[in-house]
Amino acid sequence: MDIINKVINDLKINYFRSSQSRIVKPFEIHGSLEPKNILLKGDKGSFYVGENFEPLEENQFYFVPANQPYYMRFGDAKNIAKIGKEGLLGVPDRERFIQRVNPLEDHSKEKELVSCVIFDVGIYNAFELFNLMKLPCFVIPPDDELAFLLKNIVLEEAQDKIGRKNLINHYIFEIIIQLLRYINSQKRFQRNIENLHMAVDKRLLNILEYIQENLHGELSNEILADIGHVAEGYLGQFFKSLTGKTIQSYIENQRLEKAHELLQSQVYNVQEVSQMVGFNDAAYFSRRFKTRYGENAITVKRKDGHDSILFTV
Repeated sequence: MDIINKVINDLKINYFRSSQSRIVKPFEIHGSLEPKNILLKGDKGSFYVGENFEPLEENQFYFVPANQPYYMRFGDAKNIAKIGKEGLLGVPDRERFIQRVNPLEDHSKEKELVSCVIFDVGIYNAFELFNLMKLPCFVIPPDDELAFLLKNIVLEEAQDKIGRKNLINHYIFEIIIQLLRYINSQKRFQRNIENLHMAVDKRLLNILEYIQENLHGELSNEILADIGHVAEGYLGQFFKSLTGKTIQSYIENQRLEKAHELLQSQVYNVQEVSQMVGFNDAAYFSRRFKTRYGENAITVKRKDGHDSILFTV
């Protein structure tokens, strides 16, 4: 429990999207990989999960950790469509099988409905929490708290209300806590919990924390090795062995993410932002920003900050 409490204090959560959807045409997913975590709930109808396609009872949940192959059948049919590792390719392909509905409307006549929320959760943005735990996909029994949180996220997503983003992030954080509580209660996941010990290496956490607090300043290997109490020549190997990333790519990614956040605030110009996140050359910053986000920093600056979230399964 202590290790989980420690991890909870260091989480960085990114909400992606959520929805309630109807099944238009029954289909099966065979070993598809999702780049983000997905929590699904069978609201109504017939759903089956796992390689043996065991029934997912009404109001049960199915958790699909990021980059874990999952198997799921949506609906019943004699000649069911089978989709392989490639998954559903784009909106037109997806809408042949599953279509988003408005959760504010009456769906009592629908035969098959499923709700889902999609999110990332990292530790200091260095690694994905559930990937680090090496969790498989698993079923969660009916849970009133999870049902309440998922329902309210879907409802918030469907409405453009003040504070929507903040409230959704709050609900997502609660969902993660509920997931961790369930995982901690299951003996079958104790080995997965042990994998979290890697994430609380004090040396690594000191380095990550220093980087986050000093993105504007010098972040040389000499300084970071001293902060982490590791040999400078060993720093790169040490960091990559625990995070899977080079220390310089991690630093640049954190600087660019902070820059994106600052530009959306509409307070600072591009030159100011580049300096605030440690880029002394604004032109170089602009090139790296465009490579990372696919658009110019000035374009992000001019946006009104309104989130337009599209639906995917």
